[in-house]
Amino acid sequence: MHPQEVAQMFSQIARRYDLANRVLSLNRDRLWRRELVRQAAPRPSERLLDVCTGTGDVVLEFARVCPDLQIVGLDLSEEMLRVAREKFARWSLDRQVRLVQGNALELPFADDSFEIATMAFGLRNLPDRSRGLREIYRVLSPGGRLLILEFALPQSLLVRSFYLLYLRYFLPYVGGLLSGSRTPYEYLRDSILSFPQRAQILEELYAVGFRPVGYRDLSLGIATLYWGGKVIC
Repeated sequence: MHPQEVAQMFSQIARRYDLANRVLSLNRDRLWRRELVRQAAPRPSERLLDVCTGTGDVVLEFARVCPDLQIVGLDLSEEMLRVAREKFARWSLDRQVRLVQGNALELPFADDSFEIATMAFGLRNLPDRSRGLREIYRVLSPGGRLLILEFALPQSLLVRSFYLLYLRYFLPYVGGLLSGSRTPYEYLRDSILSFPQRAQILEELYAVGFRPVGYRDLSLGIATLYWGGKVIC
């Protein structure tokens, strides 16, 4: 699917996006984001880029943990960013966070601009993962780190069998009811089912230049946290 089509699809459900996430994940999405922030270990005065920031929940978690962090959130959907701006205004984060509408495949930032880069549930949406990862590598400073949260298929056959039923029947139906549109959740289901295995994502990170790379499954493998570092030359 073309990036602009994905952006338009998410724009249609932006106002109900957070509610649907909470219900469909049984509120586990909050725990996943907290684990991402814990793994990133942000330090005061560091610069963070959150790619595919959506409604800004990852940014909020970072700002809560590290108020002195300099944060930029980027997303292709202006409507999702509008929801994020309203959220940040309520939390008085206007000065700490800058939101940018832009394409993850052509990041509008100079080389070595950030110490941390994150992406939560956006890697599946990139039409060219390698190009997106190369762009993130470019804007990370030497010694910087990348953290990626993504949905996955559980490795346990028993858990996977139940999860597949959830994906095929429960997710599109309930997501459609909550958001008013079934199409984005059918897309979500299909993108999870077609997403590469964990080893392939590690290979793609390694091919771009990230060292070291690794991953850890969360919630029985429903989500996976990947990481990679940019080597200090």
